[in-house]
Amino acid sequence: MSTRTLAGLRKAAGHTQETFVVAFAAMAKQLDVAAAVSVRQLRRWESPEPPLPHPGQQAVLEALLGVPLEEMGFTVPAERRSASAVGGHTDRVERRRFVVDVGAVLGATVLPAARAGRRIGAGDVQRLAADVAGLYAVDHRQGGRAAQKAAARVLKKLDAVLVGGTYLERVGRDLHALTGTVHSHLGWIEFDAGRPGKARTACAEALTSARLVGDPLLEVRALDSLSLLAVEQKRPWEAVAAATAAGDLAQHHGGPRVRSVVALRQARAFSAAGDHTAARRALSQSLSWHDRSDTDTDAPAWTAFAGQVEVDYATAAWHTATGHPLHAVPFLRSALSQLGDGYSRNRALYRARLAEVLLAAGDMEEAAAQALAAATSARGMTSARLTDRLRAVASAAGRIDTAAARDCVEQLRALGFTTTTRSSGRTR
Repeated sequence: MSTRTLAGLRKAAGHTQETFVVAFAAMAKQLDVAAAVSVRQLRRWESPEPPLPHPGQQAVLEALLGVPLEEMGFTVPAERRSASAVGGHTDRVERRRFVVDVGAVLGATVLPAARAGRRIGAGDVQRLAADVAGLYAVDHRQGGRAAQKAAARVLKKLDAVLVGGTYLERVGRDLHALTGTVHSHLGWIEFDAGRPGKARTACAEALTSARLVGDPLLEVRALDSLSLLAVEQKRPWEAVAAATAAGDLAQHHGGPRVRSVVALRQARAFSAAGDHTAARRALSQSLSWHDRSDTDTDAPAWTAFAGQVEVDYATAAWHTATGHPLHAVPFLRSALSQLGDGYSRNRALYRARLAEVLLAAGDMEEAAAQALAAATSARGMTSARLTDRLRAVASAAGRIDTAAARDCVEQLRALGFTTTTRSSGRTR
């Protein structure tokens, strides 16, 4: 069956007739349009000579499938036909408003309408969304440098359809939102790969896309990434400002899971700024929101990692920042015990962090065991953060003149995580 019929487009978008009726109702509600369809009526629309949907139904169908009504197999009078490409009045107005708001900062320009090209519909968006979702698995298993290459391939696909495709305004917004999602994730990927300059550029691109399509939750995610990056770059004011802005948006647009994640970012930022009281308060807020997240069915995909693991890890970071590494140890152990199998990179990172904290607490033997376990599991990963953390452990162990410390340094060197040499019981 041709995809240029209603039935073909429905199937390409991954819907049965029953799920399409549910999705139609949800889209009508989102658009605030008084329109509905039953399975029986949908079957009539998918027949060889379908009756014409009324204007409200047309608006929902076009938004849901991303193509004009005349391309769904209907005979549509000229006055009911939609524009065939992006670049209409509404699109220009939105772009112009965006440029006025943030163009001077981010270098945005008014873009021309897309040229005629292959029609891009909801099925294409869904396939591209699956490519974007696949980046998470690459990142969690292999680390930032491998994920960056995968992200570059996805961005190339998105750019090809944005520049060369023909699509209705809603599809254009979806494509820009996917681009922003990739850039937001790329901010984290570049950070993990040890490229802070590129990470900041990716965060700015994500913020641009979020403002362009009016997606406050995408903006929250970009600000979260920017806050984390600012902490690592020792820009505490920027870290707090970004996390606070994310919190303001989450308060109005986010559910419990989004708010829990944002509170964790605020805790990290406040700790970096030396305000440990505010950080403790943010941790408590995060835990409170986490306790309410079981019923949060509308949480965006990027909050999937959030849970008790992240709360425990952030609590450990707070204890370490306040000078109590021994208090941090049980929280790090708890976080490690709860990590799922798909989080290979984070498991190695958490072990390396536990090794650092154990060293600070004076437990050299257990620190060595955790560091070596992290180094062994890290082979094949491309995470600059993990490499730097294990080298830091090796450097710290090299300053301890015990058999356990010497053995730890030698084994880490053999695994490629230090290039130091020993002299009189010390590294250099």
